[in-house]
Amino acid sequence: MLESLALDVWHIWLLAACLIVVIELLLVGSYYLLALAVGAAVVGGLAAFMDLTASAQWLIFTLATIIATLLMRYLRTPVINDDVSHMVGALVSVVETISPRGRVVYKSVTWAAESADKLEKGVSARVVGVHGSTLYVIKTEEKS
Repeated sequence: MLESLALDVWHIWLLAACLIVVIELLLVGSYYLLALAVGAAVVGGLAAFMDLTASAQWLIFTLATIIATLLMRYLRTPVINDDVSHMVGALVSVVETISPRGRVVYKSVTWAAESADKLEKGVSARVVGVHGSTLYVIKTEEKS
């Protein structure tokens, strides 16, 4: 079948690399399949200029994929995305008296809150910490 398409081995490796990139970018979005694409592209590039046996192609593919994976892991910037640390320092409105527990509103969502101070309903508070779904707040001088 490949003879009828006039495809050499290196064409197949490069097509596989392109297909993997498309699948990664359109469907998966994790970037881990890109290491496989790099491995396939390396084998395709080498096979275009060298006569490689099937065993050599798979060995090169495996090694190139491992190296690409390690490089991606090493070069990747660690992302801290805990979805709550951005709340520290934010102003919230007390909707249920806090003594020491109560409730506050942050961006139209009601959260459990704790404070060492007694905070009456309607005052503003500043978030100083987050643990789970509880906001730790302190009183501010601003009115909400």
